[in-house]
Amino acid sequence: MSPPVILSARGLARHYAGPAGLVRALDGISLDIQAGELVGIFGPSGSGKSTFLMLAGLLETPSAGEVWLAGERVSQPGTDLDRLREVRRQKIGFVFQKANLIPFLTAAENVALSLELVDVAPAPVLAHGCRLLAALDLSHRADSLPARLSGGEQQRVAVARALANSPPLILADEPTAALDSVRGRQVMQLFRRIAASRGTAVAVVTHDTRSADLFDRRVHLEDGRLATRRQE
Repeated sequence: MSPPVILSARGLARHYAGPAGLVRALDGISLDIQAGELVGIFGPSGSGKSTFLMLAGLLETPSAGEVWLAGERVSQPGTDLDRLREVRRQKIGFVFQKANLIPFLTAAENVALSLELVDVAPAPVLAHGCRLLAALDLSHRADSLPARLSGGEQQRVAVARALANSPPLILADEPTAALDSVRGRQVMQLFRRIAASRGTAVAVVTHDTRSADLFDRRVHLEDGRLATRRQE
């Protein structure tokens, strides 16, 4: 039996008016990502990669099409923004190019904060943050402020933060762009391990081909469309 589909984009489009006329930032993307699958989304600048991530992550509503998460339709044109925010908070973890850690909080406190914001008691949340950091080989850094962490360590803390509420889907936007080849591969190996061990669906938007061998599947966007002949 095939693993369940976690993310399903159906005819997803994002159009807006530009100085020269209608801009088709995304133009009818349909893509499924299964539980436990690590998918790389490649393409040149302006191909629609980040727009796809914004729509799939419920940070914007589409001009057309639908987003389904774990069999539930969660986004379509006109979806209430409060509804998107609630689903996003419960079901999606984000990792961006910069870790964006709060500088005056420790690594464990940064991880815990995402759950404290949804009214989980601070003490259990902090213990959970420490457990997540330990699972990512960062227990020795739990009490460190971000300024004392390397770039790779900061990104691993950001990954732990994305995992805090055990989301079925993680979306990462250029997570290795600011890292050297060694640390970049370590972060990608971490995504590989998360997908395999937790059954999480992980989609990574990237230009970085150095760790392309770690993906279960690679898809390419061009001019806002899925280049189906280049899926690997």
